[in-house]
Amino acid sequence: MDMMISSKLGRVTVFAALLVGSALMASEGARAGSAVASGTEVRIGTFYHGYQGREAGTADIAIDALLPAFDLGKSPLTSWFSLHPQIGADLNTQGKTSAAFAGFAGVVEFPGNMLIEGDLGGSINNGKTTSPDDTGRAELGCTALFREALGIGFRFSKQASVMAVAEHMSNANLCTPNNGITNFGLRFGYNF
Repeated sequence: MDMMISSKLGRVTVFAALLVGSALMASEGARAGSAVASGTEVRIGTFYHGYQGREAGTADIAIDALLPAFDLGKSPLTSWFSLHPQIGADLNTQGKTSAAFAGFAGVVEFPGNMLIEGDLGGSINNGKTTSPDDTGRAELGCTALFREALGIGFRFSKQASVMAVAEHMSNANLCTPNNGITNFGLRFGYNF
């Protein structure tokens, strides 16, 4: 039993170290490329929390920021694609699982002001790793989870945008159980 707890603690520690390291590298890279990158985009919205899970039916306030894009050099790619460090949080309004996250967001801009965004990173949550059925809490297995998201949006101007988002956080079977949390909703962005 002690060996199992030690193994899980070790995996969570490694995951947390990778998450922190990625965030630090991302912020350093953003500073290096900020001379040619756009500003920081701050977004706020609301998400339906825990789709088809124990925490379903609750709502999150979603806040995140896309930091200035990495400098990808001069190529045809940079006219329609940008890669950003991202930080944010999903704050549950009814006492269920909340999470803070960091990672990277790839944004593809299309003619007609449409955009698609794919996010990949990690999150730290205040959820339950295991939980009896009657608590209404998801069993996440780990405190540190992987996070991926997909968004489809529209840019009203260089500053303002709206995006429909679906996100999922889970532990990729590094811990037991691996139920994860799936959220979806809308967020509005403003680029400074």
